[in-house]
Amino acid sequence: MTSAVEEKTTSSSPLTTFGGTAAHMQGDDAHAPDKPRLKRVLMLTHRLPYPPDRGDRIRSYHLLKLLSKHFDVALASTSDEPAWLQHHQLLSTMASRVDLQPVTKRGSQIRGVLSLLTGQAITPTSFFRLGLADTIRLWHQQKPFDAVLTFCTGMIQYARIVTQPGRRAGKGNGAAGSPARAPVRHVLDLVDVDSQKWAAYAKSSYIPMKWVYGAEARRLRKIEAGAFDRFDAITVVSPTEAECYRQHVGSHPGLKVVSNGVDMNYFCPQPDPNNHELVFVGVLDYKPNYEGIAWFVENVMPKLRQRVPDAKFKIVGRNPTERVKRLSLNDGVELIGSVPDVRVHIRDSSLAIAPLQIARGVQNKVLEAMSSQRAVVASPGASQGVDATDGEQLIVARDPDQWVDSIEKLFNDKDLRGRIGAAARARIEERYTWDQQLMPMVKLLKGE
Repeated sequence: MTSAVEEKTTSSSPLTTFGGTAAHMQGDDAHAPDKPRLKRVLMLTHRLPYPPDRGDRIRSYHLLKLLSKHFDVALASTSDEPAWLQHHQLLSTMASRVDLQPVTKRGSQIRGVLSLLTGQAITPTSFFRLGLADTIRLWHQQKPFDAVLTFCTGMIQYARIVTQPGRRAGKGNGAAGSPARAPVRHVLDLVDVDSQKWAAYAKSSYIPMKWVYGAEARRLRKIEAGAFDRFDAITVVSPTEAECYRQHVGSHPGLKVVSNGVDMNYFCPQPDPNNHELVFVGVLDYKPNYEGIAWFVENVMPKLRQRVPDAKFKIVGRNPTERVKRLSLNDGVELIGSVPDVRVHIRDSSLAIAPLQIARGVQNKVLEAMSSQRAVVASPGASQGVDATDGEQLIVARDPDQWVDSIEKLFNDKDLRGRIGAAARARIEERYTWDQQLMPMVKLLKGE
């Protein structure tokens, strides 16, 4: 995390472009004559992949870090948050070209409403800006890309500038344009099946948002299926998400699982504080997160406090909504908010929880707590993407009474907490290094 005194970018342009390392900037000249040039990959992300302080950024940062070892990478990203100059400079050590397009929430909302009225998916339209599109087109004209990695469907319109160059950028997200001028590999990293998240929102919402969410689910599903694009591969973060894709989207021949990892040196084992404190770590304006912790505070904490009177629940994360702030009025609930180092609060808590009622893919918060040698209690949705066995490397709780029983038992049995925490750490060490998990993406972009 960064300090508030760090210098922000001062460019007056909405686009801020930085060069890369010397080896990157020299391009073909940086390689000996008898060595083939590095393949050029365009990586598209809807958030700047730094700092790695939330789920999507964690994955995209480690993807960029690995890809930079194998390709000449150009990074094009949008951001609805202020960008720090130091972040650009760090990313420029991994990518030969870095371009950031600021997007305002109001601008995205206006585009979203227009897309809704014209029958297009809201997500890709809300992230699209002509300035970034023009930069990508210029890059491709100067040094054509060999492959595109599109991180989530929100960036699909930018990908089409390279994969469908005959198509006019920004004109819809439906029918495909003319074929690419050269065979450009295209990998769509869905991470999670986003259309199912919108479908879940629709199921739990009331009219008119029920209609809006339902329409977005249907329109995104067509994009995810490849109805308008040719994808050489579509990647998801877990076998559970792959099955979800097959069940709700279709049977794409290029569907692959590329999972997440953990920085095990950063999230290292922590001693057990032997207290009655729980911690949740996550971005607090993300709907599944704030709805999940609200459910926990309203349905579990009162019963837990009856049986464990000094039980305390700490909520750690950026951008708490008003609803999250009001949760701290409940007995035993403390809103910590944004912190420079989440490990401090994991260290000071005996248990970590992930009570998400709507969850997709692999929850990094669960992996990080397991890596820190913490026993984790999670909802079925939050645990389903993690390769761990209920009762051995974590505990799965389904209803309020089961949550209370599980937490009380773990609070009162330090040896049990220790066994689960040690088993959790061992599972992370065995299966969740970043390079091990992400290497299949390198092969997919190379066409191997």
